[in-house]
Parts: sequence; structure tokens; C-alpha cells
Amino acid sequence: MNNFATLRLLDRFAPLFRRAGIDYSMLRLILGLKLTMDTRRVPTVFAQSKIKEGKNYFIRSLWIYALYGLAVIPFLFVDNYFFQLSIIFGILMFILMTSMISDFSSVLLDVRDRNMMMTKPVDQRTISTAKMLHITMYMSLLTIATTGIPLVVSLFVNGFGFFLLFLAELILLNFLILMMTALVYFAILQFFDGEKLKNIINFMQIALTLGIFIGYQLVARSFQLTSLDWTFTPAWWQLFTPPVWFGALHEAVLTGERSFFVLVLAVLAVIIPVIAMILYVKMIPVFESSLHKLSTVEQGKEKRTNRLKQAFLRFIAPDQEERNFMNFSFAMMKSEREFKLKVYPQVGFTFVIPFLFMYTNIENGSFEALREGSSYYLFYFTLLVIPTVLSMVKYSGAYKGSWIYAAMPLRDRVLIDRGLTKSVLVMFYLPVMLILAPVFIWIFSGRIWLDLLVIVATAILYAAICTLVLNGKSLPFSQPFSVAQHQEGIKAFMMMLVIGGFCLIHVLFNNWTIGLEIYLGILLVAILIVWTLGFRRIRLSK
Repeated sequence: MNNFATLRLLDRFAPLFRRAGIDYSMLRLILGLKLTMDTRRVPTVFAQSKIKEGKNYFIRSLWIYALYGLAVIPFLFVDNYFFQLSIIFGILMFILMTSMISDFSSVLLDVRDRNMMMTKPVDQRTISTAKMLHITMYMSLLTIATTGIPLVVSLFVNGFGFFLLFLAELILLNFLILMMTALVYFAILQFFDGEKLKNIINFMQIALTLGIFIGYQLVARSFQLTSLDWTFTPAWWQLFTPPVWFGALHEAVLTGERSFFVLVLAVLAVIIPVIAMILYVKMIPVFESSLHKLSTVEQGKEKRTNRLKQAFLRFIAPDQEERNFMNFSFAMMKSEREFKLKVYPQVGFTFVIPFLFMYTNIENGSFEALREGSSYYLFYFTLLVIPTVLSMVKYSGAYKGSWIYAAMPLRDRVLIDRGLTKSVLVMFYLPVMLILAPVFIWIFSGRIWLDLLVIVATAILYAAICTLVLNGKSLPFSQPFSVAQHQEGIKAFMMMLVIGGFCLIHVLFNNWTIGLEIYLGILLVAILIVWTLGFRRIRLSK
């Protein structure tokens, strides 16, 4: 077992652990084992790289986080503590929380020590302390790598006081992130089994990404540029925006700002992380006892066939073989973790982006003006999810099983292409459309129902075109993620620009008396042609 530098540093504090009643020799052994096993874990940033055994890829990934940290340096030169620290902590919170969920969930939710030591004479306090130190080591290394250079720059730009307060706030931020993540996992484990939790982790990353995206908008809208100076505008929702807390703390300590709202925010920056860490320490035993669910998967549950779903699939895919491939595509897209991490956030952005643009329009006018306007064309943003998904469906972690295509008694390749495209529309576009369409009709009234029909018809045509352009002759789920090329991203981006062309044509036809009816008819004919003749392929060789 390696004698890690972190363990040698920990040896200096051995007397403190012994005074606290912790078996330090056992603690060191457990930590050494954890750190040794972690050398085999590959961070998300290296997920598509060629891996060599015996290398600690977490340590090797730290320089990438150091590059991420460079993004905050320009804000250190802004002459407004409140604004600069709010933006800086917004960026850092995004980096650290996404890393916590994508890479450190395996550390926080580690049940290996529990399984190995339940039958051994090891004190529970020693096991819990080892787990906490394990997490602290990795979060500290990640935080130092991300903020090391900005901290040094802040020392020279803003002085020693700024540097010390910045460092203290980073420690508080780590407390807050650790507790938020652990608390959400704990709540999930109270109601779901371990398999559900593993799936929810993916959705948490999506929700977090969306939350930070919206948070940036909120943080930015907390300030207004007046006479080349950033002016803070108080609002109730800032009480739930941690980056603004830390900005307020800097403002209160370094500039002597004593307004009531700023002081409340500053107090939250100190009190909430401290309380969070105390709660985490208190709940460790309960949290540990809940982790046994990660080792179990609910058994004996038979999935009931959803008759309505099957009837719908028979309606849109009358051919049994095409329908079989739709079900196969559903299963693959639901089970591929890397696919979900790349694609699902884009689906989430589809829900958010139109309303962000609407919010900007409302700020510049009124809600009534928005309702009478043409902002309903923002519904075209829902089409963005289609090229994002279709550019990724050729890749899979189980690509070696693609030999099954040659063994399948499939009549025609067209059944695969059509089944895949329909599965993408049903799984990704249909939910977005069903949720957003009623909201748009409520905002803009029933006058836009024909416009929405045109956009949905455009989506059906556009999906077929994307399949032909982005997938070419590639079979779905037949290539490893490691061969994903930059050119694929360019193709997907070009297809996104096509959406603008469809929107422009829509606007032109809308200027005629019965233009929309004519355009809808043209789209239906185009759909019929592309979905029949356009999908013609060479038959699969057996």
C-alpha cells in the first residue's frame, strides 16, 4: 500500500485523533485502502481518454480544474466587491458542485468499507471519521486546484485582507456544497432504493446545471450598471442565492456596508454553512445506515405493460419490427449513463431558454405587450434537442454488442432509421412539446394554435433530416464514446442553424392571409416524402 503524502501529513495530527477516542492506526489503514482504490477511479474529464493502469487520474485531472479556475480571474479586477464576489462564487459553486456530483458521488456514497468492516472489530466512529476525512481530502485538493491561482492573484490585486476572507469563504462554500449534496442523497435514500438513486444522480446533475444557469441570470439581475458602476438591487429571492451571500459578506467586511439586507445576506454566508456542517456530522450515522440500499436492488417487481403507451406506439409504428427497434432505442437511451449526461441537460435547457428570452422582453415592456407580440416563435427552441440527441445515438458503452445487427432477421435498414428517429421524437421532443405548448397557449392565447401545429410538423420533418445528415451510414449504438469526433459537434451545430431557416420561412408564410395553412400542407407533403423515400437504404447484409 502506498504511503500517500496526505497520510504523512495526517500523521502530524495523530495525537488529536487519539485524544478524541479514535483508533488512529485503524483510521490510517482505512484511509490508505480508500486512497489506493481511488487510483483506479477515472474522473469524468478523462472518461473518453485511453486509460493506463497504476496512474492516479484524479491527481492528473487537477490541472484541468486549474484551467477552469482561470475564468474567475478577470472578475478580480472589477472595482465592486459585491458584484465581483457574487459572480466568482457563482462560477466556483458550479464547478465544485458538478464535480461533487459527477466524480465525488462515488466517494460520498462509498459502501465498500461498510461491507468489509461490518464483521470486523472496528469502531463506527473510526469508520465515519475515515469517510469524512476521505471526502475532505478530495474536496480540498479540488478546491485548491481550482482557486489556487485566483487566490494568489487576489492577494496582489486586492490585498491580504481580501485574500484571507476569500479563503475563509471557500471553506464555508465547501461545507455548504457537501451538506447540500449529502442532504439530497439522504432524502432520496429515504424513499427510493439504490438503483433509483443511481439514476437520480444523473437527473440531479441536470437540475444542478439548470439551477446554476438560472442562478447566473439571477445574480446578474441583482446588479444594474449605472454610470459605469454596478448598483445592487435587493430582492427576496437573493435569500436563496448563495453566491450573493458571499458577495454581501465581502461588501460588509471590507467596505463597512451596514444596510439591513446586506447584513442579512452576510450572516447567511456564515451561519448556513456552519449549521450545514454540524448537521452533516450529526447525521453521519443515520446517513451511513441508509447507504445499505445502494447494495440492493428491488426484486420481484414485474413491470406492468402500459396499454396506452403500447397503443400509441402501434399507432405511430404499425410495423412490428420498427416498433421493436423503438423499444430497443428507448432501453438504450435510458440505460446509457454517459449518453444521459451529455443529452439530458440540453433537454432541460429547452424548457428554460424560451422563458429567459420572454423575461427579458417583459423587463423591456409589459406582459400585455408580450402576449400581443410574436415571441411565440421562441417555441422553435424546442427543436434544439433533436440534433443534440441524434448526434449522440451512434455511440454506446456497450458498442461491442452491435454484432446483433448482422444477426437480426431484419427486412430493411429503413426500419432501424425510422424506429430510432421516432423513439427520439417520442422520448425527448414529445414531453417538451406537451408541457410547453399549453403554457405558450396560455400566454399568447389560442391564436397561436396553428403556429404550434406548424412547428410540430417542422419538428417531425427536421428529425428525419437530422437522422440522414448526422448518422449517415452509421448504425445506432455501434461506436464507443471515445471515438466521438469534433466534426460531429460541427454537424450538430450546423443543423441547429437550419432551425433558424425554418423559423424564417414560418414568418414569411405568416404574413399571407392563408399562408400558414399552405405552409402546413407543404410540410405534410415533405414529411411524407422524406419519411418514405428519404429513408431508403441498402438492406442489411446478414
